[in-house]
Amino acid sequence: MFIAGLMHQRNYSGTKFLSTVFSKAYIKTVNGMHDKLKLPPSNVYRGVTRKACCQFLLWALLASLLVPATSSAHLLNMTELHLDSIHPTSTKLKIKIDLGQSLMTAEEYWNASTSDIKEQSIIIKEIADQLKSGVQVVVDDRSVDFELQSWILEASSLEAIKNPFSPQMAQLIFDLKSTVPPECSVEIRIGEQLEVPWPALLRVDHASSPLPISRLLTESERSSRPIAFGDYRETPEEVFSAKAVLAIKKLVPGLKWIALGFQHIIPKGLDHIVFVLGLFFLSTGVKTLILQVSCFTLAHSLTLGLATFGLVSAPGAIVEPLIAASIICIALDNLYSDSLARWRLMMLTLFGLLHGLGFASVLSGLDLPRENFLSSLLLFNIGVEIGQLTVLMMAFVAVGWMRSWSQYTERVARPATISIAGIGTYWLINRIAFI
Repeated sequence: MFIAGLMHQRNYSGTKFLSTVFSKAYIKTVNGMHDKLKLPPSNVYRGVTRKACCQFLLWALLASLLVPATSSAHLLNMTELHLDSIHPTSTKLKIKIDLGQSLMTAEEYWNASTSDIKEQSIIIKEIADQLKSGVQVVVDDRSVDFELQSWILEASSLEAIKNPFSPQMAQLIFDLKSTVPPECSVEIRIGEQLEVPWPALLRVDHASSPLPISRLLTESERSSRPIAFGDYRETPEEVFSAKAVLAIKKLVPGLKWIALGFQHIIPKGLDHIVFVLGLFFLSTGVKTLILQVSCFTLAHSLTLGLATFGLVSAPGAIVEPLIAASIICIALDNLYSDSLARWRLMMLTLFGLLHGLGFASVLSGLDLPRENFLSSLLLFNIGVEIGQLTVLMMAFVAVGWMRSWSQYTERVARPATISIAGIGTYWLINRIAFI
């Protein structure tokens, strides 16, 4: 309560409080390392002192984990265009696009997907007009118009729409006003004024072509270039490109669930990151770390699977404060232990079961596909493990090289552990207050 009262009096935000706690904890570390680390002369240049080097290294891990993700989903929500001219009397253009991440806001797309057909038709007509003005179908150097025929709006939740790693794709189907005859060429162009999730995968099916023809359009290369039918034969480079594009398309569903699992650790799972760092700073060797992480991983994988199948469950109001408490326990054990006790492995297993329930709460809002339920669950868990391993690798890069230093425990591991305990205490108080 003292910490909560202090935060209230000083009107601290959560981020500022964490920053203050960490800053005070690492001052002792920096001062201790200042004159004792053997840095080469080239590292002290134009005012860049040993102290500055130490500060940079100690902050590198935390900064890299707290910086928001800036990369887009890329292949996970890439746009798909399908020109279907199999039937000689009609040609359709099917455009599959993540509207909530491009031509509409997430809220607009969610409102459209939950509206009745009459309201949807008004909203989708505006989107169709944008696509008609931005996408050009050229047959034998002649532009062909197309009109909207039907549409499908996929949306499981507003949160899923906002997350580029769980793309909610809309499909708009257009009828071309002209057929695509044999012995002709067709080209698809995306205008500079139309911004879609890149890259854009184009597939062309034609009655005169035994196999579909694929092209990959990018923000810099917005044209498929003329695609000829009839006696035309693709070059080896075009065949390789088509196969590569189709292979990428097959990988996309799996990449989606791996990316969602990774995202739940970095950048969204700050409490899981801090817990894993607590394992790292026990400072008793790599084998000990591997043993701890293995127990934790097996345990949370078990409850993640059981919770996803509906066999176990627990409300978030209980799970989240207990996760914060587990961080405190790990940190306190680090402060009073210099070796890995057997009971700590049992404790880590219990905490792993607890964290698995936290992971399951994320999956509950993502709608695992029924046809690939087990594989999607496995891939999500793989993404989580990749995220945890990334955290550990960052920790090794930041301070792992100092583990042989005689003052490492006193100057690095102990201050970091105190910071972890402080962060866990803050989260525990905060989460109990909101129950």
